[in-house]
Amino acid sequence: MDQRKLQYFTKKIVEERDRITASLTHHEVEFEGAASSRSAEFEEASRMDRDREYISGLLTINTEELSEINEALKRILEGTYGQCVDCGNDIPEPRLEAMPSSLRCLDCQRQNESRQDVSEEPDTMEPML
Repeated sequence: MDQRKLQYFTKKIVEERDRITASLTHHEVEFEGAASSRSAEFEEASRMDRDREYISGLLTINTEELSEINEALKRILEGTYGQCVDCGNDIPEPRLEAMPSSLRCLDCQRQNESRQDVSEEPDTMEPML
């Protein structure tokens, strides 16, 4: 990848990191606020529990995205950004444009996801009696 494109993607990744960091800070403040106002009536407490659960989910997503972004920045520094971690081929620019922190080319990503789907499937076979 040439320097100009690398600088473009670096800027894009840093901007995404800043956006997620701001969002994470905002959600943490919301979470703390929802957790501290426990003196409400039962209905209000129930709504607040749902709010906390929702905000907790957002925090988890933001944290995972931030980790992926930091990995992309690390790959930029190592000189391996834009290369698939599985097959070593270049990740197409349209994919990097859509998801700058992509680790894999589309084919390897599909294979990775199908392996995860298989490993996460519950054992639905019932014992035969």
